[in-house]
Amino acid sequence: MTWFRLHFSIFVAAGAVLFAALGAGLVAEEGPQFNWPIARGFPELRGLTSTFGESREDHFHNGVDIAGINDDVKPVAPGTILFTRHAEDDPFAPLIGPGNFAIVDHGKGWWSGYFHLSKLKTRGGPVDSSTTIGSSGNTGHSGGAHLHFFISKDYGKTMVNPLIVLPGTVDQNPPDIGALTIVTPTTKTNVPPGKLSHVRLSQAFPVYITVIDPGLERNTNRGIYELRWKLNSAPEEVRTFQKLIVQNGEWKLDGKAFDDVFGQGLYFLGKLGFQNGSNTLRVVAVDQAGNKSEAEFQLDVQRMY
Repeated sequence: MTWFRLHFSIFVAAGAVLFAALGAGLVAEEGPQFNWPIARGFPELRGLTSTFGESREDHFHNGVDIAGINDDVKPVAPGTILFTRHAEDDPFAPLIGPGNFAIVDHGKGWWSGYFHLSKLKTRGGPVDSSTTIGSSGNTGHSGGAHLHFFISKDYGKTMVNPLIVLPGTVDQNPPDIGALTIVTPTTKTNVPPGKLSHVRLSQAFPVYITVIDPGLERNTNRGIYELRWKLNSAPEEVRTFQKLIVQNGEWKLDGKAFDDVFGQGLYFLGKLGFQNGSNTLRVVAVDQAGNKSEAEFQLDVQRMY
């Protein structure tokens, strides 16, 4: 369990889906007008290394990462500094988790957070688009210089996908859908899309799928906005990465716990009920800009149960 998951409850204790469209920057009906915290590279999505709702091995990624060192970080909307932490506050303690960070209160329960800052330039008081909160950096638990920022409502109890409420961006590359992975206690069977695969199953095993969104940079493996799948004539399953909500002390996506959404570092489709003989699994992946990819998996299944 990460520092943030343990300590963000402190902020939570302090205090109709708002989305109508995808891609062009959804407007929050009750919230402020949001803007990007780093101007460099936008409206193109260059430099985004991670998006909302991605897997972090044991928890959801709750914001967006923008790569870069010493970029000026502005508040996403006018507000007031709610909390900051800097290494100089306790020079003998390690900077775990978010490192140097600030949280801004935008009113009506809306907050934003800025992690891994190399330095803080504002420690309190009101902020607006002319204020520099700090500089992007590599402090805390960080694998490289970047800004991690989040946007939340309900006094931190609901984390909102920033790419939905921020101004629209340019991105024309659709997600890449890879192989299915069927995991048994002893093996992993990969099933590629577009051709018939023969599989023997002794029971219903967990099924995962590889999906990445390259954005404008083909070497950037980002998460997606929506995943849909349909096995044979069964009802279509839909998973949308809009928001995370605290339920019973745990962050959940559409009411699903982390292990119900991810596993093996991949997207979890469940223990699918393949029928004996011919099966067709159709998968659709959509990114935050509305680009869509579709794949079809043909499986000839020999059920042994």
